[in-house]
Amino acid sequence: MTNKFSDCNPLSIRRLKDPITLGGIAGGLQVFYVGRATWEAIDDAGNVTPFPGDVFIHEDLPSRLLSPQAFLVHLKDGTRSGRLQDHFSVFRDRCEWHLRGRKLITLGFDQSYLPRLTLFTSGKAVTTLEALNAMVHDSNKNMSPLKKLWLHWHIKLGHIGFSHVQKLALGGFLDRISLGLLRTEITDYPCCASCQYGKQKHTPDPTTTVTKNQELIGSLKENQLAPGDRIFCDQLESRVQGRLLHTAGREPDKDRYCGATIFCDAASGYIHATFQVTLNATDSINALDNFERALHQGVDIKSYHTDNGIFKSKHFVREILTNAKTIRYSGVGAKWQNGVAESAIGLVASTARTNMILAALHWPEVEDIALWPLAVQHATYMYNHTPNPNSGVAPVEIFSRTLSDCQALQNAHPWGVRTRGHPKDGNFEE
Repeated sequence: MTNKFSDCNPLSIRRLKDPITLGGIAGGLQVFYVGRATWEAIDDAGNVTPFPGDVFIHEDLPSRLLSPQAFLVHLKDGTRSGRLQDHFSVFRDRCEWHLRGRKLITLGFDQSYLPRLTLFTSGKAVTTLEALNAMVHDSNKNMSPLKKLWLHWHIKLGHIGFSHVQKLALGGFLDRISLGLLRTEITDYPCCASCQYGKQKHTPDPTTTVTKNQELIGSLKENQLAPGDRIFCDQLESRVQGRLLHTAGREPDKDRYCGATIFCDAASGYIHATFQVTLNATDSINALDNFERALHQGVDIKSYHTDNGIFKSKHFVREILTNAKTIRYSGVGAKWQNGVAESAIGLVASTARTNMILAALHWPEVEDIALWPLAVQHATYMYNHTPNPNSGVAPVEIFSRTLSDCQALQNAHPWGVRTRGHPKDGNFEE
């Protein structure tokens, strides 16, 4: 069944003399029209498979409905089937479509626990997939070469601003070809679908007006001139349980990450994320120890600033004071006093979310929201190694007091991209 007359050949559409009432999942709908549809799909081997057949047409359907039994009655050449080799198998986590003795298509379940198959108009499968998955490919004629290059670096560098990409190209941080971006106008930047979804924010309340005092901007970092003078920290909480980094997803749900503690240095802006199974005092102390063990040589932490809550527990405060450090807290209801950490969490979370959306668009069959800790880790790494658009210095350079060769930018890959390994037998595998 289909909900669009355009799916069928106009010459094949006809009105039934007596309407047919459908039962089952169709919910008693009455069908007045039938037609001949010629869809196609991509099978497990990546080949285009045609799906011709007579279909019922009803515009009130929320989506197309395909009956495996009705399709398997006839083969693609119109002859009747009925062999056991042609069947539709239902498993706990998938469905399999077998035709002519071989598995043709594997279907996953949607939110309603129904198998879902992506169908394309006849002759449009390849061109549609190229348009979705190859925005920067040579086959895309809707973007100029410079715009493709611009979008290419924007995605590689963790979806930073397009003006930021331009400044990095001008500073020679990228390859030679990117110098051509100097001929582009900043108002002519391309659109990134992942950013439009991943970086959305709530529309401000029109009845409330907030005005920034320009004289107080940067006051939270005032006089914090050396790395380690003050570290702002706060906790990121996720409702989705995140996979551990060393178990390949085999851990039980109760042992998965529920959040992270984010540390941000006031002088350099360097961000460090430590993931936690729980957000209690013990795991928070372990996160603090992990951060201090990961510090670059020569960085001495003098003070921490954080919100109230778990950071005010006796065990956490004792851990800070034992190491001859000081800690101060934001006032009650004054979360803006820890704005540096709040801003760092917002930056890391939005970048990780955008990277995961991009990966889901380009590789939906392996998309897994439980991989958010890896996305946060990648977002943090790219931020720390990307030069500031104003100073041209990366946060990691200030924090470690060393000069970077920018290889982290030139060797960067989009998060979730397919990679190929080279095993000992010499055969490449994805």
